[in-house]
Amino acid sequence: MDAQEQLVWDAEVAAAVLANGSDVELIDIQPVLADKARSFAERGLACVGVIGLVDGEPRVALDVEMDSETVATITKVFVAHVRKNVRWTAQPDLNAN
Repeated sequence: MDAQEQLVWDAEVAAAVLANGSDVELIDIQPVLADKARSFAERGLACVGVIGLVDGEPRVALDVEMDSETVATITKVFVAHVRKNVRWTAQPDLNAN
């Protein structure tokens, strides 16, 4: 199992990271509708890795090098996405250290 597969396997929730430099999109790991896939292709987006929560901590596994600022931004967007869209049976404390 590669690092991305392991992350998805271990994560409570995970998303694919699509990017083409400055344009980044996070999508849930599930089949994507054809119209949405076409939109990503038109924007030049390609899957560059995955991000997920493992034991309440964000983890990334990327195929390409990204500077730490970009990874931090992707992580913040992912955590906001999780807070807004994921329904938990028990609410994890995403602010706990």
